Amino acid sequence: MSMFQESLRAFLKPVVQYLDDETVSEIMINGEKDVWIERKGRLYKTDATFTEEGLLGAARNMAQYVGRPLSEDRPRLDARLPDGSRIHVVLPPIARKGTTISIRKFFRDKLTPDHLVRFGSITPAMVRVIEAAVRVKLNMLVSGGTGSGKTTLLNILSGLIPDDERILTIEDSAELQLNQEHLVPFESRPPDKFGKGEVNMGHLLQSALRLRPDRIIVGEVRGGEAFDLMQAMNTGHGGSMATTHANTPTESLRRIESLCLMSAVELPMVAVRAQVAAAINFVVCCERLQDGSRKTIAVSEVLPLNEKGDYRTQDLWLYIPVTKDNEGNVLGYHAPTGILPTFLAKARAYGFTDLNEKFFDPATYGLPPPPLIHGLGENVTTHWAPSLKHREKHLPDPESWSDDYHAFEQKLQDDANRKLAEKAAPAKGNAQVQVPAGPKPAAPPSARPSQVTAAPRAASKDDATPPPTRNPLLAKKPVEPSSQTGDDEAAGDDGSVEVDEALMAEGEAAPGDGEGTNIKAYPQAPANRRPGAPPPARPATPGARPSVSPHRLPPKK
Repeated sequence: MSMFQESLRAFLKPVVQYLDDETVSEIMINGEKDVWIERKGRLYKTDATFTEEGLLGAARNMAQYVGRPLSEDRPRLDARLPDGSRIHVVLPPIARKGTTISIRKFFRDKLTPDHLVRFGSITPAMVRVIEAAVRVKLNMLVSGGTGSGKTTLLNILSGLIPDDERILTIEDSAELQLNQEHLVPFESRPPDKFGKGEVNMGHLLQSALRLRPDRIIVGEVRGGEAFDLMQAMNTGHGGSMATTHANTPTESLRRIESLCLMSAVELPMVAVRAQVAAAINFVVCCERLQDGSRKTIAVSEVLPLNEKGDYRTQDLWLYIPVTKDNEGNVLGYHAPTGILPTFLAKARAYGFTDLNEKFFDPATYGLPPPPLIHGLGENVTTHWAPSLKHREKHLPDPESWSDDYHAFEQKLQDDANRKLAEKAAPAKGNAQVQVPAGPKPAAPPSARPSQVTAAPRAASKDDATPPPTRNPLLAKKPVEPSSQTGDDEAAGDDGSVEVDEALMAEGEAAPGDGEGTNIKAYPQAPANRRPGAPPPARPATPGARPSVSPHRLPPKK
């Protein structure tokens, strides 16, 4: 562990236990005494507290590590920690409750598509379709809301890129974790306190085009650099990837269009739409559901603009929410829509011979066909799978499908109840009942998940947040026990006591504390001297030299 990591963990000691907890995916510090965590997609309040100085010191420690400014003039910081966690800091008075910090953690081990399959976020058939799209070099866009898992999904999908290609990554704060051998990562740089030295993502995109990339991966498109990315995708750099904030495939294209309009290049709306529709070929949407689970809700293909100049997308795979179980978890299923992709022939030529018409037929997997969901994409009624050929003629679905759908819904409920019963079965018959691990900790029925408080723990002095570094010149000097009353008054400016030899010879016991204190061992100031009076004058006898108390050092020259 480096010196910086030890220092940062000391500043963040009240939440170190959550930093080390692999089940916690995000830590939200809303001021000194309001700390929340996210576990399995749900929010829980903790009893951790900071001091105002300690929390501010932690924020400045993060800024010092990444080399980015954080001050009253620049009260916002977007960076990453040594372990790859992403942080965002907002200082007061912009943050009205105090210094606000969000720490989003990532898995320590690199995730693979198999992990997503085990989590239920995606199916093996969907992974196969996405892999085919990556290998045939379709330009791909990963979209979703905040905290839906866009960056994690992009990390996993980028792992499907062959190892013999040259990959350039461009990010605001480095979050991608690619393991390919030929990798060139770039990271943007904000301007300094004088407004100079800025290198934005648009500049890095222009440099990337001159570095002979096979693929360009942009961490997140959020500004005018979207136009440069569209130009790169349209000029032979196929297989590029990026993420953006949007909810559906069609909204993703409109989002990119609005970002292109933020650039300095002025183009007609029709030209921008044509550029976007031609550049992006494939859209993968992810979403965090109400129960906190993250799902890949749509895998869609982008089609050319229609006669009116509007975007068209066709959904190849969808996630259909059906119902909820007794614990509030969403029950649903992933199923193909029955629409055949336009790149099917090309994918088969690249070696994906298992992708045929039956592969995209929901009847092949024993699943009911997804209903026509408006908003996820423009459902194009061309080249449907065999069991859905009637939709090409705009004929309604058979009435028996409605009964099959209700039977499938009941099957999902029965499977969920069976799994809950299997989890609760080992606890029966034991003297001590153990609560099985579930998606959320035990809470009162009337309390919402966001109001559940974590179990309190005993406080100790070690939990106190260390104060920030103080100026040693401002520290108070320690006071010696022997200089509390009369010594300081009689010391003068140089801190020493000068006593005449004649006065020393007159007598050893002087009136002081009433107990015959020896003036040689414990020099005291005269009791009748007023504060601020000058010390006794030096003797006028030639050759005489004043003596110094044996307990005092001579004054410095």
